[in-house]
Formats: sequence, C-alpha cells, structure tokens
Amino acid sequence: MTRKQLGVLCRQGVIERVHPDVYRLTAVQSSSEQQVRAALAWAGESAAAAGRSAGELYGLEGVRADVVEIAVPRSLRMKSVSVRVHQAYAAALMVREIRGIRVTGIECTLLSLAASLDEEAFEIACEDARRRRLTSVSALRSYLRRFGRAGRPGVRVMRRLIDELDPVHAARSTLEVKTRRLLVAHGITKFVREFPLEWDGRTYLFDFAFEREKTVLETNGRRWHDDAVDYELDNEKWSVPGRHGYKIVLATWDKVTKTPEALLSELAATMNA
Repeated sequence: MTRKQLGVLCRQGVIERVHPDVYRLTAVQSSSEQQVRAALAWAGESAAAAGRSAGELYGLEGVRADVVEIAVPRSLRMKSVSVRVHQAYAAALMVREIRGIRVTGIECTLLSLAASLDEEAFEIACEDARRRRLTSVSALRSYLRRFGRAGRPGVRVMRRLIDELDPVHAARSTLEVKTRRLLVAHGITKFVREFPLEWDGRTYLFDFAFEREKTVLETNGRRWHDDAVDYELDNEKWSVPGRHGYKIVLATWDKVTKTPEALLSELAATMNA
C-alpha cells in the first residue's frame, strides 16, 4: 500500500498508526499481545519481548505489563514514548518463541523481573517458573555466571533469592511463598522443605518441618474441597504426622496475611509443647 492509501484509511478510522510504519486494524480489539507484536514489528527481527511483557507471555503468576517492554541488541539505538526498550548483548537475550512471538529466554526474563518487581512478587514469579519446569536453580546460577556482570539490574536480587530457595523443591503455591518469607523475616530458618513421611506404603510431603521440635507446618489455602476424593486424601495426609509423633500446624491464607503474629505464636507454642 502507498502512504497515501494508508493516510486515507487512517482518516476513515479503518486503521490507526501505532508506531512508525506500523498500523493496526481498529476493528480488532486491542490486547497486550497485539501491542507486543506491534512493538516488535517496529523494532525489527532482532528484537524480542522482554521484562514484564515476556513474563506475561510466559504466563508467570502475578506478572502483568503496564507498558510494552522489548529488548534489542546493544548495537541498536531505539526510543519510543510508548515502549520501554532494554539493551543487552544478543547472546544474553537467549531468544525463543511463544505463539510465534520472539521473547527473551526465561532466565533473562526473570533477571529483568528481579529488577522491576518487589522481592515477594519476584519470588512468586520465579517459583511459578520452577514449578512448571521452565527453569531451575542450577539453570539460573549458570545464567548468572555467564551474563550476571556486576552492576546489571536484578543480579543481586536474583542471587540472594536463589541462595535462599530450596534447590530441588519449588514452592507449590503463592501461600507457600508468603509463609516461607514470613518465617525467614522472623529469623526462623531451621526448617526442612518438602519433608517426607511415609504411611501404609505411601510417601507424603509436608511444606515445612522442624525435626528437632517434631513439628510440621503445612500451608492450607483452600476453604473447601469440591472433590470428595481430594478432601479424603488431604485429611489422610494431615493425620500422618501424628502417627510419627509430629505435631502439625496449618497455615491458612488468613493466618499468614492477616494475623501472622498469631500464627507465629501458635507455631512457637506447638514447637515448645
């Protein structure tokens, strides 16, 4: 199409200009994915969705992009009032595709999120990625060794977090992340994650165990169970610690987020009983 034809369609409201030489059909509802595609069409084939935009494309828990973020090689100098442009070495971007959209690799994406999210939100996103086997602690360490140069945003935050995380077991829920952070914030660190207890030929894993005090802390974020089988299995699981001489404390969403001091007091009393 000629520029004159594009101008006519713009005046008629059929299309609208998004970026230089990039237009969208107004009949199509705008979406964050469409905005990312438009930004990449403007930036060229070497660009990729980055930061929160990449996190949203990966479907990381709690990650939403208010502004489109893309990454380009350092050799490119691009500016836009509607797009946040990151510059990095091409190798560090580790580009892959999601639904035909170029995005930075998950390790690169998480490092960018470490610089833009608060620490709890970052841990939730990171644990979601580990839980879905998009990455691992060893993969994150390897990425930092290769590309985590001093002064790069997010490096210190990511390094500190992966030093605290269980290297094998990712948190299974946001509530578990919040519970871990609550314990650590109050100096309670001598726990075992995903503690195994066996009964009747079956092994049950418990979120936090204090072996010396023979106490288990289990997160329970569901108000009720729609599935009767699920309900029975959970009740059977919660009966197992007592058969091994362990006491159990249940950490619900309300306890962790609304009355954390009461939960900590309950845990202390149970451990000392």
